[in-house]
Amino acid sequence: MRKSILDVALALFASGLAGAASTGEFRIKAPRPFLVGGTAMPAGLYNIEQVSPAEVIQVTNTTTNSSVMVIGSPISSAFGDQTGRVTFTSSDGKYALTQVFLRSGVSFGLPVRAEIR
Repeated sequence: MRKSILDVALALFASGLAGAASTGEFRIKAPRPFLVGGTAMPAGLYNIEQVSPAEVIQVTNTTTNSSVMVIGSPISSAFGDQTGRVTFTSSDGKYALTQVFLRSGVSFGLPVRAEIR
């Protein structure tokens, strides 16, 4: 199998989570570069948030202020405050952000380009 989901190891990216202003936003620390919807992002601190329209997820580098917006596919919804977290997929040593679990309890699957390089 070409891709393997690294829930445990790469969910640790979220170990640096900090509470944010709303339940639709949280912060992660990415120790290595990754892709968001096919766009390369460097290692660093990122704000992850849901923006309008509701299916749009914005990933913003807190140092450079560069951001990527992707349309997510709703996966599930839970009630009450949850812990914000993310899931990455690995292919040939490269990582792509594939799921976002918002503090509001809503989660989204994110598109992944076939050519993770």
